[in-house]
Amino acid sequence: MAEANVDLFDLKRLQCFNDAVFAIVATILVLPLRRLEEKGKHGASLADQLSGKWRELVVYVSGFLVICAVWKLHVLRFRILSRVDDVLVWFNLTSLLFTSLLPFTIALEGRFTEMYLPLMLICGNLLILEILEFFMIIYAFHHKRLLDEEFEHLTEPEIRQRMKLMLLKKAINPFLYISAGALSLAEVQIGLVVINLVIIAPCISPLVGYIYCKLSRLRLTNNEFDRIFGNFIENERVEFFSDGIFAIVSTLLVLDITAENFPSDSQVRRDGIQQTLLDMKSDLFSYGATFVVVALLWFTHHSLFHRLEKINQVMVICNNVSLAFVGLSPLINVTLNHYVGHGTPNGRLAVQCGAVILFLASITQVIVLCIALWKGSSYLRRRADPHLSPRPHWYLVIKLSIIPAMTFLVFISVTLCPNTSFADNVYHICAGLTPLIFIVMKIVFSCCLDGRVSCCQRAPVFDLQTNIAEFSSDFYNALEDD
Repeated sequence: MAEANVDLFDLKRLQCFNDAVFAIVATILVLPLRRLEEKGKHGASLADQLSGKWRELVVYVSGFLVICAVWKLHVLRFRILSRVDDVLVWFNLTSLLFTSLLPFTIALEGRFTEMYLPLMLICGNLLILEILEFFMIIYAFHHKRLLDEEFEHLTEPEIRQRMKLMLLKKAINPFLYISAGALSLAEVQIGLVVINLVIIAPCISPLVGYIYCKLSRLRLTNNEFDRIFGNFIENERVEFFSDGIFAIVSTLLVLDITAENFPSDSQVRRDGIQQTLLDMKSDLFSYGATFVVVALLWFTHHSLFHRLEKINQVMVICNNVSLAFVGLSPLINVTLNHYVGHGTPNGRLAVQCGAVILFLASITQVIVLCIALWKGSSYLRRRADPHLSPRPHWYLVIKLSIIPAMTFLVFISVTLCPNTSFADNVYHICAGLTPLIFIVMKIVFSCCLDGRVSCCQRAPVFDLQTNIAEFSSDFYNALEDD
């Protein structure tokens, strides 16, 4: 028996490796977008460059969300497994090979949107991933030792029924990929719309499973149905994937000062190393400001998910939208480095674009909390429940509202401010003030909470019935003594 299990491994490391690969693949989609400075050297305005990039921006957001949807399918596949063997690992690594090609095919689609071949390549790439998923599911169900403990008590016919359910769920995406590829031959835009349906496919699959179970009279426990169709997803996996996105984005920001804008030998020989570094102060300020904002977005994301009990598919999609806008932070940094500080309308537009992107990244976190509040207390932990813990709840609400409020203030200030030079500095000023606001808010809430606890400990509680009983007892004792 020990020899039969010699190639069995725990899931944890493979899951973490998958999450890291998908986080990197989704994040580097922004790299082609951040090459704005090449045209800027020839005098093109930022508005002209952005108008020429809008298709790439749309394809970036679409591609990011599609990659997140494929990642969710990988997460749900692991929910039926308790361990993996060498064969499943090889299948998984092959799947990651084609996953790592997605940035190339998506970049082709963003650059050559009017041509059908890039979209055909994307559909073919995603279809190969689904075929590999089919093989992995079939292999896992034919090797019962790999399945989760909930499948151990099932008979062979019952296991085959559940395998058919998994394959039925997997049939939705291949149908969309084939349809999108075929429609792209007639009209590329229609194919793009069809392939974007993959983003909401995880919300549709539970309905398909429910209809199939009713028609086939198949009875599943709630745990089995959720394990196969995945209406909920583990908080830990979402947090790990999100942390990967934040880590990679914050690291990509340094490329502007270590690669593109790194001091050249001729600059150092002409101006000296000190003057060359002083000339880079605007780039360094932009890097620091954007890094601070990304770090604060991670901080609010961490605070939010620390207080969520469970996450449904709609909340995951909203989280992915937030991460997609966070992934545009390197683009914000590039535009600020190249245009801010010259007192031109280009600088004003760069700050406005950065404020809009960061506002969308932060407001979607607020939407996740609103969905949890709307669904009820079962989605929230006790610390965030407004009925059980009102003070921590409002602390979380205010914390999530700071960045949207500040970015909205930046946009309004830059738009209405007649002084273009001051408008260039608003982004840096607000990026420096925002951490201070978080610190002040923490101090205020801590003092209020400590004051309330102190009052509760010191203030005596007046109980009329108890005081009357004590007075009566003392009175009768005094009469007996007399």
